[in-house]
Amino acid sequence: MQLDYIHLHQKALVADLHCDTALQIQRGYDFSKRHNTYHIDLPRLKEGGINLQVFACFLNSNILPQSRFDYVNNMISRLKTEIAKNENNIAICHNTTEANDIIDSGRIAAFLGIENGMALDNKLENIAYFYQQGIRYITLTHFISHEWCISSMDKNPAFDGLTDFGREVIREMNRIGMIVDVSHISVSAFNEVLKVTRQPVIASHSCVYALCPHNRNLTDEQLKTLAENGGMVGINFCSDFLSPQFMQASQAYRDAHPQEIKILEKILIPDLSEDDYQKKLKELEPFLSQWDKAVKNMLPTVKTVVDHIDYVVDLVGVDYVGLGSDFDGISYPPQDLADCSMVPNITRELVKRHYTESDIEKILGGNFMRVFKLVCG
Repeated sequence: MQLDYIHLHQKALVADLHCDTALQIQRGYDFSKRHNTYHIDLPRLKEGGINLQVFACFLNSNILPQSRFDYVNNMISRLKTEIAKNENNIAICHNTTEANDIIDSGRIAAFLGIENGMALDNKLENIAYFYQQGIRYITLTHFISHEWCISSMDKNPAFDGLTDFGREVIREMNRIGMIVDVSHISVSAFNEVLKVTRQPVIASHSCVYALCPHNRNLTDEQLKTLAENGGMVGINFCSDFLSPQFMQASQAYRDAHPQEIKILEKILIPDLSEDDYQKKLKELEPFLSQWDKAVKNMLPTVKTVVDHIDYVVDLVGVDYVGLGSDFDGISYPPQDLADCSMVPNITRELVKRHYTESDIEKILGGNFMRVFKLVCG
């Protein structure tokens, strides 16, 4: 007899390891109301059965160095203010005890992270500072390498993975009880992190390289090392990372429109209000509409997401994989995972593939909660 996926999804603790909604909130997006734009708001999180949502405070690498620390500080402050305004529906958790208490009260547990170690401003003491602000993971870098960590996008790295300071960052994060996030970092940096860390690490929003050979995805060796470490990977919902066919079609369109891509990248730096941001997007509508047409027939489905989950399970076991949507940071999620309200479709597909109830609960959130408890308490 097949499991009732709706009942199972409602019963399970469902955790999404990464979203960029804090970036939109910084611009003035009211996530308390249901929207048709973006991927996440509180009503849709409830509808999707998300119990724990990681909100990553994203630092664009193009922000001037002297502004980075203050910029992230301001984003954290704005996010905390908006969460406090909606305390009947959501609250910040700092450890698993708090997370479970919040979830048991019928609210969503908000886990705060930072995406891009540039936010540390090359000061080790800022790890403790951000910990006091409620941050419980840091993604070490983003699309651009910095002084102490090489990005997966870097084809001509200035050094091998991590510097001595980078290794000190890992040790200090271990000491203080903050999760190290290895998404976005190069293979060499990944290997250095796994040599240094004494705690499990996560790749909060990555996919499987063997299924889609993108530099943001993890090789079999990385997945095996991550499992040996006791960490886990949150499968990203970005179609570019899920499907090689989609990746190639989307990249071809971007390559054919370099000027429009430059304009788009400029407006993604969030110094615009929400209204101005939407106006700028409207100006790019012809370019964006043609992009939609170029890739619409190649959009993957929830089956592709579960293919990546299957691959990890077959390679290293069911204890090392979860969900890391990257919602509000990606342009093209799968067609039947268009926003967070559709996450139950993953549970339905897992049931169809005859995963057991306990294994589904691990994938949906149990594996992340294990790492969260080990590192943060």
